[in-house]
Amino acid sequence: MKKLLALVAVLAVLVLVAMIWALAPRDEGGAVEQQPTPTQPARTAPAEPAGVVGLDAIPATADPDAYARAVAGVVLGMDTRRLAPGDYRDVLIADADPTLSTKGRADLHRMLSERIPTDEQWARMRANGQWSTWVSRDVQVPGSWEQVVITGQAQPGWAFRNVTGIQTTHYVEDGTARTTSRERTITIGMRCPADGAGVDRCRLNLVGINVIP
Repeated sequence: MKKLLALVAVLAVLVLVAMIWALAPRDEGGAVEQQPTPTQPARTAPAEPAGVVGLDAIPATADPDAYARAVAGVVLGMDTRRLAPGDYRDVLIADADPTLSTKGRADLHRMLSERIPTDEQWARMRANGQWSTWVSRDVQVPGSWEQVVITGQAQPGWAFRNVTGIQTTHYVEDGTARTTSRERTITIGMRCPADGAGVDRCRLNLVGINVIP
């Protein structure tokens, strides 16, 4: 049994190394869970949106925990009533690690395209007056990432965090305002200031396809 657990741990590290290797600076993704499936268009929607209606740039910080919380808040706190999918994509891409390889940047775009609803999905969600808030509760370093660091396979400044919190979604169904809440965890990869990192604050590398254990 111990040998089996050790093998599973090694395989997890190898998968993570393969994923982050694509982000390394050189010239040369995946399927992330979608936003909750929107309900059918409601017969009425709020005339005047309340709650989350603005979208600010991700705060500049050298603290990986704070940065991961901020990115999670953008990804899991979307408001379809006045904003568009491109608004969220622009904010996240604007904060991309400038040292990303061409492939790494393309992978980040793909990850975001699977985290951000399509225009068609967004239109249905907007018809329901849908918006979400996110409250982070815990930030942890993935265990498999610690193994990557220990084995010396991490690039300068690379950091991964699993952010766990509560996403609350508000919407209108059949003319009735409804709210649902659930706990979610998202993995955020970034490069933060360190010797040889080439950045003066944390910058985005990855929005997890799946939660990295």
